Amino acid sequence: MRQACFDYLSLGGLFSEGPVSLLSGLNPRPLSLVLHFFAVAIYGVGRLLLPFPSPKRIWIGARLISGASGIIFPIIKAEGIRQMFFPATVPAYYRAPPVGQ
Repeated sequence: MRQACFDYLSLGGLFSEGPVSLLSGLNPRPLSLVLHFFAVAIYGVGRLLLPFPSPKRIWIGARLISGASGIIFPIIKAEGIRQMFFPATVPAYYRAPPVGQ
């Protein structure tokens, strides 16, 4: 996954601009995070399978997707699916964090 991330960022353009804007806080949209996260994982699987897809490489690719899903799905669950993918449908009183107790 680390090598896939470095290779993805080295493509330049939108492939580096998007993740860097997420890291710097210029892009607050969580959907963009999910899309770039899975784009990196799929790019990594594609790099594995491109020369010749062997059973070992397919297994490594499946583990890469599984590991990526294991990272991002708990984040999506904690944030809330509705807030993450459909933020305009959430009432304003649910958007702000609760006042400290």
